[in-house]
Amino acid sequence: MTSATIKIGRTRVSHVSDGVARGPRRYWFTGADPAEWMPAVGVTEPDAPFTVTFGGFVVTGDGHVTVVDAGYGHRAHEIPGLAGAGGMPAAMAALGIEPGDVDQVVLTHLHADHCGWLTKDDEGSLTFPDATVLVHEREFAYWTSDEVDAIAFNGKVSGEVRARLRAVKDAGRLHTYEGELRLSDAMTVLPTHGHTPGHVSVMVADGGEAAILAGDVHHHPVHVDHPCWLPSVEYAPAESTRSRERVAALAADRNAKILAPHFPVPTIVNVDRTPDGRVRSTASHNVEDAT
Repeated sequence: MTSATIKIGRTRVSHVSDGVARGPRRYWFTGADPAEWMPAVGVTEPDAPFTVTFGGFVVTGDGHVTVVDAGYGHRAHEIPGLAGAGGMPAAMAALGIEPGDVDQVVLTHLHADHCGWLTKDDEGSLTFPDATVLVHEREFAYWTSDEVDAIAFNGKVSGEVRARLRAVKDAGRLHTYEGELRLSDAMTVLPTHGHTPGHVSVMVADGGEAAILAGDVHHHPVHVDHPCWLPSVEYAPAESTRSRERVAALAADRNAKILAPHFPVPTIVNVDRTPDGRVRSTASHNVEDAT
């Protein structure tokens, strides 16, 4: 599927794909015994393939057209084994949304698979020319520092990320912020640092319903119940665990759904509490408005 849409009150949240890959993801569970995590995710071999979506979300109905995370971008076809590579603009168009309609882009963080469509070509032309691009100031500072170049995971892509940021900044479209940020009556950006220095999530709340667009706080639905099963690429593991715990607790207390860009389309994680107060989650793949 290239997209799936849920309604949060009058607000619509659409998960749009920029490509789908299948492959082993044991690094998502670093430090955990395979005998623990394999039954939880339904596999019998630690290198069994997972379906992983790359893309983001489009939120409409609150007076804005907001993109939350922007996929791999126009060079997605260079990623080996990525089916439907670079399909995010087409998936948005199928929903009736053109690039010029977008007035806000929120980046949960600046890993290359989340900021690719900031630009639409190697010349740095903006994909969303009329959108304000919102990046947490800690995230911006990190990706424009020398520190990021020294980390093997990021070193080969940091230049591309900086070029995208430079194009947005030069166009006067970049806005950095600290703390929480209110985007509309229905949307609030929440700091959830740890995966990267300035990682954020987005709360959508409307009409008594809520959803959390969790970025890479959760790579897999089981991470909601197992916050200590961390990917090996976490910048600050302890802080990442605390962010996961806060997101899960917030979702349980607000009866909010959790969505994340790497979940297969469609996937919704419903969260509540057991009678003794523990967070409990259930993943659902039944979304009516999916294509």
